[in-house]
Order: sequence, then structure tokens, then C-alpha cells
Amino acid sequence: MFRPNSTIGWPIHHLQRVARDLLAFLRAPTVHPQHIARANKASELAWLFVLNCIIVAIIAAVLFPLMFAFGVEMSGDMAEMFKRPVWQLMLFVVVVGPIMEELMFRTWISGQPRLLVPFGGMLAWIGGSYALSEFGLAETSPTAVPILVAIIAAGILAGLIGFWKRPVPRWYARIFPAIFWGQALLFGFIHVFNYAGDNPIALLPFVLPQMVGGLIWGYARIRFGWWSSIAMHMAYNLIATSGLLYVLLTRPEVL
Repeated sequence: MFRPNSTIGWPIHHLQRVARDLLAFLRAPTVHPQHIARANKASELAWLFVLNCIIVAIIAAVLFPLMFAFGVEMSGDMAEMFKRPVWQLMLFVVVVGPIMEELMFRTWISGQPRLLVPFGGMLAWIGGSYALSEFGLAETSPTAVPILVAIIAAGILAGLIGFWKRPVPRWYARIFPAIFWGQALLFGFIHVFNYAGDNPIALLPFVLPQMVGGLIWGYARIRFGWWSSIAMHMAYNLIATSGLLYVLLTRPEVL
């Protein structure tokens, strides 16, 4: 084995320690993790990101040959996205996308009521706007959408005022493992629409990198704070998008 102080042993020692902490958390997710000193957060997060990249690289080494062997391609929407100018692609995929996805899937999972309230407002907007569209009110009544926005905004404001300093509810802490694993699995599953193929079931293995991301970024969210999962997601998408751009330049038939 490599010695911890050797050139190779030093990073391996850190990766092993981070991997042990991650696995311990995944076995028993808790909304109240062990405290990390502020001075060590950036370093610990960097090692976690390195571990994330290593795991995804191993998965990709298996999936990429399978993608070409079974004729799995990008979906039409993804293919159109990669035909945009590079600056637009990077803006949407590296900045806007990670922020929106983290707000939807992980920012709120700490269980703090002041974060659950905006998440509830977002769900209310999705459900309400869908209902207005289904009943045709969005087109026939010009005031329907502003009224819905006003009601949701008032509800969020009232909730924030009422729940700002409330602690994490006990019921939430009890069901947190299911919430944590659920967000990761759902986050991975929705990315199946990034691919196209004859058999939808056969596409599921190709969302493993996103499922891994959902687990690791969720762990980072709880362990380090809301900003950490956004930062990791952005950095990951930057690397992944740059890699895909290179593949598309050398293998344009993927589109």
C-alpha cells in the first residue's frame, strides 16, 4: 500500500477518507450530519468532487462503448441544444441548468421550513399553471396567471415569516432517508429523456452518472451547505459538456 505521506499515497488517503464518510452517510442518511470546520469545507468539497469525477469516469468508460454498440443517441432536444453557439450552450448547461435543478431537487432537502416553503410554492406553481392550461383559463382569462402568481407569492411570504426560525420537523428527520434516496433516483430518471433509442428500458443504465450525482451532490448539500451542490453541479457540467463537445467534434454521427 502507498504511504499517506508519499506523492501518490497522500491523495489516495484523502480520497479513501472522503469515500468512507460518503458511504457511511449513504447507508444511513441523516439531516443532522457531523459538523465540519469552516476552514476545511473548501478542501473537503474539492476532494469529494474529485471522487465524483473518478466514479463517473469509470462508469463512462463502460457506457460509452455500449452507447455506440447499441445505437443509443442524444435525444432531439439535446441534439438541438448542442447545435447552439458555444456561449449559449455553456450558459444553459453550466449555469442556468445546475441552478434550476439544484433548487428543484436538493436545496430544500435540509428540511428547514424556510426552504420547504419556497419548494412548496414551486410545486404550487407547476400544479396551478398546469391546471390553468388544462381548463383553458391561461388563454381565455388574462388575469388568471397574475392571480395565481399573487396567491403563491403571498403564501410563500406568509410561510417565510411564520417558519423562518423553525427547526427541522421531527417527522421530516424520520423520513429523510427516503427523501434523500428519492431525490437522487428521480433526478437520475428524468435524464433518461436526454437519450434516444429503440428500447426505453435499455436507456436506464445511461443515467447512472446522474444518479451518482444526485447522491453525491445531495450529500454535499447536507454536509457543506446549499452552495456546495450548486458549485459541484456546475463544475461537473462544465467538464461533461466540454467532453461531449470534443466527442461531437470527433464523432459527429452521435447527433
